Amino acid sequence: MNYIWAAMLLGGMAFAAVSGRLAAFSDGLMTSCTEAIYFVIGLAGIMAVWSGFMQVARETGLMELAAGAVRPLMSWLFPRERDKETLATMLMSFTANLFGAGNSATVFAIRAMERLDAENGRSARASDAMCMFLAVNMSMVQLVPVTVMKLRADAGSQTPGDIIIPSILTGLFSMAVSILVCKLCERRGRP
Repeated sequence: MNYIWAAMLLGGMAFAAVSGRLAAFSDGLMTSCTEAIYFVIGLAGIMAVWSGFMQVARETGLMELAAGAVRPLMSWLFPRERDKETLATMLMSFTANLFGAGNSATVFAIRAMERLDAENGRSARASDAMCMFLAVNMSMVQLVPVTVMKLRADAGSQTPGDIIIPSILTGLFSMAVSILVCKLCERRGRP
């Protein structure tokens, strides 16, 4: 990936030099760098709030309460998974995605996948639970797409919340299809 980024940057500089627009290129580069910093700082605030909320939920037992409420669904999605810590970590990732904090969900998703990989014996072949977790996590419906709403507001949208209903409908459809495909593959793979 580093080679791709380096090639793109060098290619842009070469094109700017050949076309006589090197000054415009450097101005654009500096402006983009400044905008990127403001963008990252804005998202870091959202991430910090969400991470704090998740920590409070974990320490107060709210996560365990939520885990109990969705245990039947988790048992259907992951019938062979018995480790409570793995299930709780997957649930935290799903919850963060559900509320639109995908950046915060990444930490929990990586931790859950590491635990699933260890349970799978670090095999080169992914387990059914790993495939289902990945499919559900990537297609998770977002009730409040906070990041997208922030991007829309920063871009000047007068109604950044207009994305909520289309986001929910699209997420429900993609999540249902993802689960269906995984369940069909699980059945086909069983002896």
